[in-house]
Amino acid sequence: MNHVKYKVARPRLTGEQIRDWVANISLAIEILLTLPSSCGSEHNWTKKGIFWDIPYWATHLTRHNLDIMHIEKIVFDNILNTVMGIKEMTKDNLNARKDLKIICNWPELDLDEQRSNAIPKVVYALIKEQKRTICQWIHRL
Repeated sequence: MNHVKYKVARPRLTGEQIRDWVANISLAIEILLTLPSSCGSEHNWTKKGIFWDIPYWATHLTRHNLDIMHIEKIVFDNILNTVMGIKEMTKDNLNARKDLKIICNWPELDLDEQRSNAIPKVVYALIKEQKRTICQWIHRL
């Protein structure tokens, strides 16, 4: 009854080995229709995290640590794309405005239903001259 069972631990996998294992698994944000055939017998991974798309992720010794420089770049890009009004890259899109109407009482940001859900310009969006100034400043950096 009260006896200890000893097992030999599995060998620690390298980042490259793990990357190879998860290469054919669906991303965590995708709908998983079927489990990978090796799931349960060789491993229990059912989803692949988006971090595996970062080229250097497999070489990190501690992948659970967050890469602050990468996070700062993503935040900077999102803010810059939003204030510059780059339509393909901004986080201020149709779905965000629909959510904003539900979450906040900010009528000046509501969708214009007479113009087929046109997104009104926000107060923090830059005008052409301000955009030019920002681009010149970034170019000088």
